[in-house]
Amino acid sequence: MMTNNGSSDDGETRTLYQDALSSLEWQLGNFSAWLNGTEASNFTLPVRPIAEDNMMSTLLPLKGVLDPSHNSYFVNVTGFIRGSATLYNISAAALNSTAHAELPWEADAVSLMQGVNATDSIERLGSWNWTAVEKVSMSVMEKPVEDPDTMEGLRDIVTVHGHVELIDANSADELRLEFEGVRFLKNGTIYGLAEPQSAIIDVRALPALVPPPALNLTAHALLPTLRSRVSNLRALLASSDFSSNDAALNREPDVSATGCTFAVRAQLAPSNISATDMEELEEELVHPTGVSTVARPRLVLDAVLLSRECGLVIKVEEAEGLRSRLFFRKVTTYAGFSGCIYLFLLILLSYQMGQSRTPAALASISRWTFLAQSMADSISFAGHITFAVLADGRPSLSLVMPAFLSCTLFAYEVQFALLIQQVQAPEDAAPPPPSPPPATAPPPDEPLEPTSATPLTQAASPPPFDAISGGAPPAAAPAAAIPPVPTPTTPPPTPSFFRLFLEHIRSDSQARTWMMLFFVLTFVVRIVLAPALALLFFALLYGALWAPQIVRASRRLRTCALSWQYMLGTTAGRFLLALYFLGCPANVLDVEPRGWVYFLGLFMLLQLGVLALQEKLGPAFFLPTDYSRPKAYDYHPPLPPQSDPEARGALGDCAICMDAIVYETDGDEKLHSEPGAVSIFGVGLPRKSRKNYSLSPCGHLFHTECLERWLAIKNICPQCRRPLPPL
Repeated sequence: MMTNNGSSDDGETRTLYQDALSSLEWQLGNFSAWLNGTEASNFTLPVRPIAEDNMMSTLLPLKGVLDPSHNSYFVNVTGFIRGSATLYNISAAALNSTAHAELPWEADAVSLMQGVNATDSIERLGSWNWTAVEKVSMSVMEKPVEDPDTMEGLRDIVTVHGHVELIDANSADELRLEFEGVRFLKNGTIYGLAEPQSAIIDVRALPALVPPPALNLTAHALLPTLRSRVSNLRALLASSDFSSNDAALNREPDVSATGCTFAVRAQLAPSNISATDMEELEEELVHPTGVSTVARPRLVLDAVLLSRECGLVIKVEEAEGLRSRLFFRKVTTYAGFSGCIYLFLLILLSYQMGQSRTPAALASISRWTFLAQSMADSISFAGHITFAVLADGRPSLSLVMPAFLSCTLFAYEVQFALLIQQVQAPEDAAPPPPSPPPATAPPPDEPLEPTSATPLTQAASPPPFDAISGGAPPAAAPAAAIPPVPTPTTPPPTPSFFRLFLEHIRSDSQARTWMMLFFVLTFVVRIVLAPALALLFFALLYGALWAPQIVRASRRLRTCALSWQYMLGTTAGRFLLALYFLGCPANVLDVEPRGWVYFLGLFMLLQLGVLALQEKLGPAFFLPTDYSRPKAYDYHPPLPPQSDPEARGALGDCAICMDAIVYETDGDEKLHSEPGAVSIFGVGLPRKSRKNYSLSPCGHLFHTECLERWLAIKNICPQCRRPLPPL
């Protein structure tokens, strides 16, 4: 009922679609009548200026029909085409200027631009920066003509539709234009129209672009396209599903970006294989059987886009194309490659988390290293999911694998970072300053002693005389005897939700970490929208991967507790992902190679070298000698001699397991003769035997193994509950 209600949104949409259907039916009827030569037709084919055809022929010479035994054109060009572009301003003002270079087609351009309204041209140009257009990308799809046997020659022509994207070299923004055209298979030429995305291309104007001998054949090839539009719109009205806007509505072009309409002519480069081999390649691509075929040639295309209304010419030279099926294979191959890398990184992280279970190991690890990796993996998860949605086909399922693995890796890295934060919180927290002792007042019955600040005459002065009673006034009651005056108590005000939230964020370290991740990821999403900033951001994340670990080791004077298997494997895996997108010229995202990616890998290896030197030369070997550094607490100091001579060989009782702490000896002679032995209890105790006990800063003695197991649960002393430094 809602769809039939004219006052509702669906009713208004239905009215628009019904008007569009009536317009399309009227166009189809007039076009069919014009093809049949009926006098009742109101359709008139637009006339293209001769100068326009001359300009395009000069800018883009046609190849013609080839010898099928030696050369051939591609059977199908459905896919993606990308190449460099050169823009020419052919407006009357630019052509009359003496600053422009002489062009072979300038006379035709001057003739073409006569009678064009300059003010209207400026309005049509819109807000797009045309001077920065240096690249053009095309996404096209071919469709054979329905019922090709109805007319001779229809098998040699196919319809083409898709998008033409003009890329701004400065901001990497894209201006998308709708494209409709036809391709002639024998001579490899494409004729079409490109208009702003909000406009609907009237395909009835396409026959005016082709050579006159092919005009009638092109018109009959486009007739099924008009019929398909009418049938699709009828089916849409029958289903009453108006959730998505269909291209059948007669919308006006959005001139805010541009209102320019381009006539497009393209020419495929001939391949060096025969027509028979080209058909075998196409059959193997569509229905793969694994048979051996000739090497696939490059798909190269030249094109010219001309807009008389805006005075623009865009020339595309040697644009390289990639068939959609080959692109889908490439996406699947990339998904397998990246999935293996992320699985390898996840296994390494699980191994490292199993090795770093004790607080002593966690205290030597920087949580910022894992937070940086989690940030990169979260962006990778969002990127792979978006890529899977845009692929919208068989590659979508393969892209789910790296997306799932990167999401799992993100969750584990954040969990590990929060565990490190929990262990390091007592150590990183600064102790509160000691409060001064309260001042004690003297007892009320003790007389005040005279001080140097109090004169003796004041201390011994008699009490004042009372004029009424003639005697001394009564002595004042002691302060303790005066009952306190009750003060009215008011209930504390109820804190607001915002205040409670801030208190929770300030007191809970994990909540602070999650909030920081939220704001950082929100900021990162804004960065990723700009491709140049996104590459720089990933370079900083990957380039400074181990820098927080180096800083942590130098500040706390503890070497890195991460295993070399994890660090080397993670560095190699991360660098391979960066090398694919920044070093491979044929990556799936079509990112141009960056030469500094190799310096990025060298910088990552340099950080690993610094970590290795920290283990050999000390955590702060690169810092100046006068740099003040905190000293790590030594849990294994030499103990004073035992006063009990019968307690020889025992260091006392462990406060955790209550067993005696003994050191292993093989004889007094060996202990006395061992170099570096420490005299304790009258016996030479080797330094390695001092690892059997651990003395806490609060003076409690434990077995080292017992204290390690205890610190794995709580980071406080089991006796006095004081915080303990990492073991």
